[in-house]
Amino acid sequence: MTENKLYPLKFHPIYKEKIWGGRRFEGLFGRSLPQGLIGESWDVAAHPHGTNVVAEGPLQGWDLGQLVRGYGHDLVDEERFPLLLKLIDANQDLSVQVHPDDAYVRRQTAEAFGKTEMWYIIHSEPGAWIIWGLRPGVTKKEFSAALHKGGAELLACLNKIQVQPGEIYPISAGLVHALGAGVVVAEIQQNSDTTYRVYDWDRLDGEGQSRELHVEQALDVIDFSPEALDRDYQFARCHQHFQMEVLTRPQGVELHLKSGFQILTALVSPAEILWAEGTSVLRPGESCLLPPLLGNCTLLSGGVVLQSCRNKPASKAGGSVRL
Repeated sequence: MTENKLYPLKFHPIYKEKIWGGRRFEGLFGRSLPQGLIGESWDVAAHPHGTNVVAEGPLQGWDLGQLVRGYGHDLVDEERFPLLLKLIDANQDLSVQVHPDDAYVRRQTAEAFGKTEMWYIIHSEPGAWIIWGLRPGVTKKEFSAALHKGGAELLACLNKIQVQPGEIYPISAGLVHALGAGVVVAEIQQNSDTTYRVYDWDRLDGEGQSRELHVEQALDVIDFSPEALDRDYQFARCHQHFQMEVLTRPQGVELHLKSGFQILTALVSPAEILWAEGTSVLRPGESCLLPPLLGNCTLLSGGVVLQSCRNKPASKAGGSVRL
């Protein structure tokens, strides 16, 4: 235990330049971005590929990994922070990809977690789409053959659907998926950065090279079961790792933190968090980590607030959708 008390923790974003990224975080959230095509903003993360640093308060300058080690059970009841909250700006189509589960990734890599995730659609251009699974009935043999042929035969295997802001898509390990151009999402996921690309739209990078594909590993982990496109099945699998609740215009929502930390993400409008020793304000597009040591907090916002946690979120109020 350190002598500095915990409080609502906001972090400096970690921006990731991607071949498919863009600049929409500037217009949507008033962000000041580094140069380049920014595809991701890691906003609450403690991973070897990026660990956020506290932006303000007595713990300013600490990174989330240091906080986990220094505060232990007062922050999280695990040796490693288990979740990662990011924003994604798909200015071009992302690769068609799939993620492994815990058991597979621990056999193959040094990662501690597999990657199950969930998307909340923040913004979508007219006609924008995502890939969410394979079309019903596609077998491993058929998909493997289509992967090697590419083109129309491969696209015919993919479940492509148009999306609208406010929609939620659970993506458990094993579900083939991709964001299409013109979609911005908030993503809560396990603390992992392992991705197996199966198709990259025949795209070349800045040096004229194709990006690496991981067809063999992907075929090992893809969920070909009939249940894969069942939303209840996908939500149940996601809930083994995290929960998300969408709070719409919360006015006086009580957040009960004793069961574990929570991550709040404000969308559309600012959000106020009232706690025993003060008030913390989130700008639209900003996230914070609420340590369980805070006990109870009160949330107010005229917009949408995403409430993410390791276990079932604890709150009392109307105007929410539990996912």
